[in-house]
Amino acid sequence: MEELDARNLHLVDHVAAQLKVFIQPAYANQVELGVKKELDKHVLRFMEDQQAVLLGYRSVKVLSKQALLTAYIPYLTIDCTAELVLFKPNIGNVLVGRVHSLSPGQLNVLVLGGINACVTEGELPEGFRFDVDHNCWVRHGDYSRAILMGDVVACKVLSAPTIDIDQEQLLFNLDASLLSKTTGLLQRQPPLQQQRRAQLQAAVAAAAAAEAAEVAAAAAKAAKAARKAAKHAAKTAGAAPAKAAGEEDKAAAKAARKAEKAAAKEAAKAAKKAAKRPQQEQEPAEQPPAKRHKHSEQPQQQAQQQQVNPVQLPQAGSSSQQSPTQEQQQQSAKKSSKQKHDKHREKSDGMSKEKNKDKSKNKDKSKDKDKSKDKDRRKSSGQQ
Repeated sequence: MEELDARNLHLVDHVAAQLKVFIQPAYANQVELGVKKELDKHVLRFMEDQQAVLLGYRSVKVLSKQALLTAYIPYLTIDCTAELVLFKPNIGNVLVGRVHSLSPGQLNVLVLGGINACVTEGELPEGFRFDVDHNCWVRHGDYSRAILMGDVVACKVLSAPTIDIDQEQLLFNLDASLLSKTTGLLQRQPPLQQQRRAQLQAAVAAAAAAEAAEVAAAAAKAAKAARKAAKHAAKTAGAAPAKAAGEEDKAAAKAARKAEKAAAKEAAKAAKKAAKRPQQEQEPAEQPPAKRHKHSEQPQQQAQQQQVNPVQLPQAGSSSQQSPTQEQQQQSAKKSSKQKHDKHREKSDGMSKEKNKDKSKNKDKSKDKDKSKDKDRRKSSGQQ
């Protein structure tokens, strides 16, 4: 406090003044004490006759032992001298004080332990804002130079003291500003204020980190939702074409399978027809006449066997003979041809028999019909 007062001593004057002091009659036997008590009431108040603020006094001397008592005034008028300590700030003077009050609209600086200088928001440098959470004035988010409670600042006087008519004092309403380059937060601060500032910076950094984490989490959540929405939109947009393409592919595959089956059937039919053609060409030459008598079958079979299986005799003049394997092959070929011929003959005989049976059945049916017609005629004639 003494250091702060020393910075403002150029604005303090020591004046020897002659005063008229009004004391109560109770102090008639102790006049000097009564004078001091009356002067104490004016400390840190504006004195009109001196046009300054009374900071203190000393060396009080009573000039007369007699006091004037007048009508209608219940006080004793005492003439005395004293050395007064006066504070006379002029417009433009720079005051150094400690911040003792902070609010969203202003900050208040205490000068010389009892004089208040009020700095409004308009008299702060551009960029300052009030942080309600940390109760400080901060500029552009730089908490290392924030104005805290208890900081030492320099301010510039904007108006001289004037009388407050209601309270007869004016000390608490000095207007000041921090816009000048010579004003603002001082570099050298008390150790307690440095500790508070470090704590404030740590708290602000932690809050910023938490806020950044929340923002990052919200951004990640929003990005995830956007990716999901884009994926869903792409899926819904491509579902119809993909489905149509799948149906077209299925239809094409089905048509191809049908074409393959039809081609396979046609190929099988053609193969069957090709296999039947040689048999049909051979069968008419080998088929005997359909109608034959039993007594003529044996001579014809014997003649056919003689024609199909001729006996080959070895030539007398030939020097080479057939090997036993060739003879076996010839014999097996003869047997197979004979078996085929017999099977074919049996089939033709069976077919002729079936035809004969069908003819006989038809004849029987025609006879039955004729009989029934005759019966009907007879019945009809008998009725007539």
